[in-house]
Amino acid sequence: MPRRRATASPIDPIEKDFLEALQRLKDSVPRDKGLQINKAKGRLKINVSTVAREAGRSRTLIALEYCKYPRVREPIRLAKDGGSGEPRTSSELIDKLREEIAILRTDLKRAEAETTAHFHAREKAEREAARWRDAHARIMRKQPARDGMVVTMLSPRS
Repeated sequence: MPRRRATASPIDPIEKDFLEALQRLKDSVPRDKGLQINKAKGRLKINVSTVAREAGRSRTLIALEYCKYPRVREPIRLAKDGGSGEPRTSSELIDKLREEIAILRTDLKRAEAETTAHFHAREKAEREAARWRDAHARIMRKQPARDGMVVTMLSPRS
């Protein structure tokens, strides 16, 4: 039985950019010039657009319900609402569960892809080993047995 991973899958660089940008916005220290102006005017908000702008990435990567980075979308939604993270209504609970399902599906797809890659690599290695075994057996059949044989070597000058 395969073991389950104790930790979540590793974060890729784009996801890391989004999370760092969100943290900078929470700390009110944006790097983007437009967001710095909004901060000075007291209009700095945390939403999908501002996080994407701060990260220097496309908004569509985190804006849609079934986006590529659902683990980034949820903290942005919580920071935007100023919520505690606990769903207050059944629709919020359903949304949260759907996002969790999306995360689990992406993790499952990634794990299945890794498993498939390892399976194909193992098959290839087994085929290669069989090929070498067969080549070795052919070579050994072509050579005469040398048990107890004495070979005399004559030099070409004699």
